[in-house]
Amino acid sequence: MFLFCTVTTANAGEVSKEVWMNGISTALPTTFCQSKQYFRQCFEVTQIECEETAMSATRICLEKHKIKIPNVLKLKDSQHWGGIIGRCAGRAYGMVFQKKGISSKKCNNLANWQ
Repeated sequence: MFLFCTVTTANAGEVSKEVWMNGISTALPTTFCQSKQYFRQCFEVTQIECEETAMSATRICLEKHKIKIPNVLKLKDSQHWGGIIGRCAGRAYGMVFQKKGISSKKCNNLANWQ
């Protein structure tokens, strides 16, 4: 599973770490918790449970990787770090809701979610 959240400025094609982190902290949980996404389809959770957990996981992952994220991100940096933060948050979300996971042919095949 991969997820790219890209936040860039229109003029320069780059964005400050602070702006990027603020953007991804909103964009990632919103993307995770769309009704057709893995995190809603394959876990027995409400929209609110999904969003709260995804927001928390994203915040924790951003803090964990903050020192490594460049002070200014270009598009490729944004995609790279979006993937890292997305995978980190996805793993944390899966651990929190491990007992609420749905075992189905669709959910068990990760190729369905790429």
